[in-house]
Amino acid sequence: MFRETAMRLALALAALVLSGGLAAAADPVFPKGSTVGLVPPVGMVESHAFSGFQDAATQSSILIVEMPPQAYEQVAAGFTDAALATKGITVESRGTLALGDPALKDAKTLLVTGRQQAGSLAARKWVLLAGTDQATALVTIQVPVGTGDALTDEKVRETLATLAFRPPPSAEDLLATLPFRLGDRSGFRLVKVVGNSAAILTDGPKDVIDGAEQPIFVAGVAAGNPREDDRRQFALRALSSVPGVKDMRIERAEAMRIAGQPGFEILADGKDMGGQDDVKIVQWLRFGQNAHLRMVAIVKTGDFPEIYPRLRAIRDGVTTN
Repeated sequence: MFRETAMRLALALAALVLSGGLAAAADPVFPKGSTVGLVPPVGMVESHAFSGFQDAATQSSILIVEMPPQAYEQVAAGFTDAALATKGITVESRGTLALGDPALKDAKTLLVTGRQQAGSLAARKWVLLAGTDQATALVTIQVPVGTGDALTDEKVRETLATLAFRPPPSAEDLLATLPFRLGDRSGFRLVKVVGNSAAILTDGPKDVIDGAEQPIFVAGVAAGNPREDDRRQFALRALSSVPGVKDMRIERAEAMRIAGQPGFEILADGKDMGGQDDVKIVQWLRFGQNAHLRMVAIVKTGDFPEIYPRLRAIRDGVTTN
């Protein structure tokens, strides 16, 4: 009987430990494209307007800013009570915060709490600065005064203690966050994703491309869908913004269908501003409902006849989400 009772107690204790461990092991959530994340409080979801989380019901928010490792000391030096007062923040306390991730036991931290007044609006504020040899994170939690116990000081500190860092996302990871997909890359490879709207591809060994030494193809989405009779001028203005090229001369500029949608193609000659090579520039615009897809390629003139069909293959393989 004793053994049976002891066994039941042991099993009950094991179940309790396991269930407690599972409840406490919520994974950090990383905002899109961010290397800094945390376990957001119940009710908070990722924001589409900024890097962080928000609760629409209480107007509470968590803003996450990533900086290089060396930024920690500079930012910390500027976190004086007087400097924060110029932003309407009255400091109530300052100190350090132990982070829960064992890998961050040596992280430098500074936690400042207080209140901020902006006109008639008042909010409770917690600002955590955390520095590692990988990155510096600045996390600001703001809760409007008058929302009751939406987020207590204890809960905020628990949330901030879940701060986590991850390796920077690869270009392919970032590509998956863009509002379009690359189908047939025709032998080109992805080298960089710019912001949340553009991708750069090249054909050649270098990732950092100097002038026109390697063919380059850039695809990006931007707002704007001009009327049909304005599309030619719209396309010409867009072409004039292509960097690194001078003495451009238009060879062809005409409306066309691209992947079943209205579009516009411009083919131009020019010179590479750096190396003085003769280059061909081709720009395709594909118009959607409220935005347009812009694709630009720059290739040395001598290589263009062989490269051009591949560029068209990439163009025709781009699909929007």
